[in-house]
Amino acid sequence: MAMSGNPSNPTRNPSAQQSERPPGEKSARWPWVEYSPQSAETLTPSGPWPRISVVTPSFGQGHFLEETIRSVLLQDYPDLEYIVVDGGSRDQSVEIIKKYQDRLAFWVSEPDRGQSHAINKGLARCTGEIFNWINSDDLLMPGALWAVARAWRQQPGRIVSGHTEFFDRTGTVEIIRARGQALRNFVRFWEAGAWGWAQPGTFVPLADLKAIGGIREELKYCMDYEMMVRLLARNIDVTYVDQTLARFRLHEVSKTVGSREAFRLERVPTLRGMKNLPIHVEEWEWDAEQARRLADVARHAWLHGGYGHALALLGRAVVTSPKSVICEISNRLGHRLRRRPQPSERR
Repeated sequence: MAMSGNPSNPTRNPSAQQSERPPGEKSARWPWVEYSPQSAETLTPSGPWPRISVVTPSFGQGHFLEETIRSVLLQDYPDLEYIVVDGGSRDQSVEIIKKYQDRLAFWVSEPDRGQSHAINKGLARCTGEIFNWINSDDLLMPGALWAVARAWRQQPGRIVSGHTEFFDRTGTVEIIRARGQALRNFVRFWEAGAWGWAQPGTFVPLADLKAIGGIREELKYCMDYEMMVRLLARNIDVTYVDQTLARFRLHEVSKTVGSREAFRLERVPTLRGMKNLPIHVEEWEWDAEQARRLADVARHAWLHGGYGHALALLGRAVVTSPKSVICEISNRLGHRLRRRPQPSERR
């Protein structure tokens, strides 16, 4: 086990000249040589800036970790409490963390029980007003913490949510715009219209997160979603920041890409098991949505050659809600038929 603590905050920026670019990097880009622009308000502050606590859970992500760490430290934010919780990685992660340990409030590298446990370990040490976790393959955008702090100072005690860019090795895949983050849209999400949410771009009141017991460690995929439901159920309002605050990396070993089926299937049972939610959902509605999700992952498995697994998933869907499966298949067939070119269009 390795660990270190540095309780004297705020953390300060590493020099851009002190860290090499990642292997194969051909041009300078954030977060390697650029600094986040300082707000003019730092020169004439109208009051203390809120302390922002950020935790990075990590395991075996040494090839991405330094970018993540620098994207947080180079925010140039005056009251940042940054904690890195590594799960005992055997790659270059610990060496990377040690390069920046004097700028971290705390770090540790030891076996843990997974991502949710790592987040809670960091959360237990946080002392700020605002909290978020940034996974070791994701990034904060320049100026993100300043934007969050300004929104908080205007309306303290609220969730602060901005846009999140999803990207892969080819560039931007999608930008999730923060909007419509009402409790009803999270619970009855299949009915939600104009809404968007992604965890990396969402900063929450630390006191409220601790009050609800932190992150549910038995959840592997939708712990962030479940956290938002519990916070919104406490009638916490959301302040929207019209700015991209974070980048979410899509790659082969990320849970979002590599565990698509588990991601799709964990949400409904999790929401269904939550007690005393003020938003009502009938049992048949839960069944219908889970059946639709089972049918969707069955289709995905079939397209990727997992025919036996696809049939097993489809069988589970039919048992769960036969009517929903029939509707799902009919809708997809109708969509494909509508997309087929007419004879006159083929000429």
